[in-house]
Amino acid sequence: MNEQRIIITRIDNRLISAYMIGETIYDLLVKDEKSDGVSVGDIFVGRVQNVVDNIRAAFVEIGNGATGYLPLRDEQKKSVKAEQEIIVQVKKPAKGTKDVVLTTDIELLGRYVLLQKKGNPGVNVSKKIKDEETVERLKNLVNQGDVPSVTIRTNAAGVDEKLIKDEYERLFDKWHEIVEHGTQRTVHSNLYSDMPFYIRHINGYKADKIDRIITDQDDIYDELTETLPEMSIEKYCDDSYPLEARYAVSTTMKKASERLVWLKSGANLVIDMTEAMTVIDVNTAKAVEGKRASESTFFKINMEAADEVARQLRLRNLSGIIMVDFIDMKEREHVDALIAHLRDRLKEDPVKAMYIDMTALGIVEITRAKRF
Repeated sequence: MNEQRIIITRIDNRLISAYMIGETIYDLLVKDEKSDGVSVGDIFVGRVQNVVDNIRAAFVEIGNGATGYLPLRDEQKKSVKAEQEIIVQVKKPAKGTKDVVLTTDIELLGRYVLLQKKGNPGVNVSKKIKDEETVERLKNLVNQGDVPSVTIRTNAAGVDEKLIKDEYERLFDKWHEIVEHGTQRTVHSNLYSDMPFYIRHINGYKADKIDRIITDQDDIYDELTETLPEMSIEKYCDDSYPLEARYAVSTTMKKASERLVWLKSGANLVIDMTEAMTVIDVNTAKAVEGKRASESTFFKINMEAADEVARQLRLRNLSGIIMVDFIDMKEREHVDALIAHLRDRLKEDPVKAMYIDMTALGIVEITRAKRF
């Protein structure tokens, strides 16, 4: 069975976290350590710059010259005013010329527990945990207190209850510090910085999906062993063969920025990203050179392409609308088999990725949530 691991390293002032199955990288997340930009999950005391009624939104200053876009619900349209100080959380990152998206529905996310301001009061357990006895035990594990909604995540199944309770209590204390004392802090204060992105990356996977976490960075190794004591953390110490070279991290990063992706069959994908959507074109290219271009050949290429499309979504952290133009096939059973196969590959994505439809022109539409 192929080992599943996460590799964390630094390359040229960039932090990299890569999820691998066997020798293939499937997720590759990169953060520039020199960047002063805000991160998803950060909480600030913002100042409302102005309210724009016709788009039902406010623009909020959150410090370091950054302004965020805050959609307003009906009840907020009357209460949110210019110059008002308000506690906001970064919900979505900036994209292109668009500001970060903010929310007043504060949430604190851990590996096992999610605390939310929005939602029905009470303790909820992830619907993916099917065992009723486990669900009831987890519900009784935490004292909800004054937090409107507590969700115990899928990762909590089968975990030492002390780890879950300790995390809950830490988040609960932080929640009250923000809610009770946040408005007393000066404007633009950062009330909460979410966990480092590489820990969020790890937390996106169930424990049985990660056999080892390997890093060559002393500070990260120390942090991981303290924060995730239940995980297998390994310090890489071979100075003669760098970690990023051992697992081809730099090579994969370079390929993930290229427009053309070659498949083993000789076919390829052409990936074009726009602000509105991502378009992926599947081409036979060298796969049919000297061969008869038959329906069965197209089917095999499309199945291989579906695997790589699903991987590229994760590798490039693509989000929003993704349109895939597979090679046309005439037999309905081949089309149905391709769609079923693509659905299965999308289910393996730790981020919500969904097959939506195939258009009348045979183009497949996928949506994928943004990661960090």
